[in-house]
Amino acid sequence: MTTVLWPEAPVRELPKKLAGALFVLFWAAALALWIIAPNIVDPRLGAFLIDTGIVLASVGFAGTQMSSLKAFRNALIASVVAIALFALGDFGEILALSYFLRVFVPFIALLSSIYAVVGRVKVWYN
Repeated sequence: MTTVLWPEAPVRELPKKLAGALFVLFWAAALALWIIAPNIVDPRLGAFLIDTGIVLASVGFAGTQMSSLKAFRNALIASVVAIALFALGDFGEILALSYFLRVFVPFIALLSSIYAVVGRVKVWYN
């Protein structure tokens, strides 16, 4: 027997057209940052722009597989945290933090897409 303490809130779906538009928007912003960054005189600001592009590209990549607005909102909140940590790492010259985030952020985006696809796969056993 399952006891439910409170009913689950209705899930608002993320429309596929909106997810596709957000993918294009985030990737266009990331590409623009990657094009602008080499022309910046301050190397710390250039690194921060490149790292911000990594975050935007990762959110755009993961956003196509998200099915709810709540999941996408959580991804946006995590991206703001990642950008703040990149600012701390790049402007504070904490190289270990910057390099860790450069690997970790795209990895989490890849995992979220994989888990979204695996969650929709149905397996039946006989």
